[in-house]
Amino acid sequence: MDAARYKTKNIQFMRKIITSCILLIFIAETTVAQQPINTDTVPQSYFVTYSKDEYMQKISALPCGITNTDNVATVLKKLQIFINNYKPNKKYADDVYAKASAIEALKGIKEGGYGIAAILIDSTGKIIEQAHNSQLQLHRSDLHGEMALLTKFEQRSTARKYQNEYTLKPGLTVFSSAEPCPMCFMRLAIAGVNTKYCTPGPDDGMVNRVNCLPPAWVDLAAKQRFTKANTAPVMQKLAHLLFFSFLLDKRGPKN
Repeated sequence: MDAARYKTKNIQFMRKIITSCILLIFIAETTVAQQPINTDTVPQSYFVTYSKDEYMQKISALPCGITNTDNVATVLKKLQIFINNYKPNKKYADDVYAKASAIEALKGIKEGGYGIAAILIDSTGKIIEQAHNSQLQLHRSDLHGEMALLTKFEQRSTARKYQNEYTLKPGLTVFSSAEPCPMCFMRLAIAGVNTKYCTPGPDDGMVNRVNCLPPAWVDLAAKQRFTKANTAPVMQKLAHLLFFSFLLDKRGPKN
């Protein structure tokens, strides 16, 4: 009888432990489910804009004071004021570079080109070069933002201390306002430099399509890091809208 009673108590004890564990798991899952959604994440669908009306709707929602009735000159003026006055959010490690690339991208737009820019950062975090897309201005198909940056930098005599023949020494980082296209992606990989980008490229971004490349190129690209930058949501949206500013006046090649 003592052995049977002991066995019964032991079974009851184990049941209590199992019941308690299940209850704790339920409480934990319920608590997690009740946590607020991370509002820092911009939905991927935001980074696809097809028309001027859609563009104006998005840009009017930014805290720049832009309205749907503003003309192109007014939009650019208000964007300039907003970017100049924007204080990088310390919560986001790369926000200061997002502002710098936005300033550079807007220069390209004002010249009549595309709103994409890239900056080069040394190991201390200092910006040592910057450039913007100059395809339309200089009638050069190769002068995308990252291409223009690397070409401009490599032509400087001061660049020699950062180079090993035609590759860049470790420690440098390219920050692009937009995800590199296939051409820029491979140029960056060949140059041997890590890259961060502010906004994903919905149509021609290569970072998430790297497996489309031949194996040898995939291996080369794998030697470098291509990552989405840590920037404030408003700067991600701004970078996208600077990129798609051609919708304002339909600038660019005509079919």
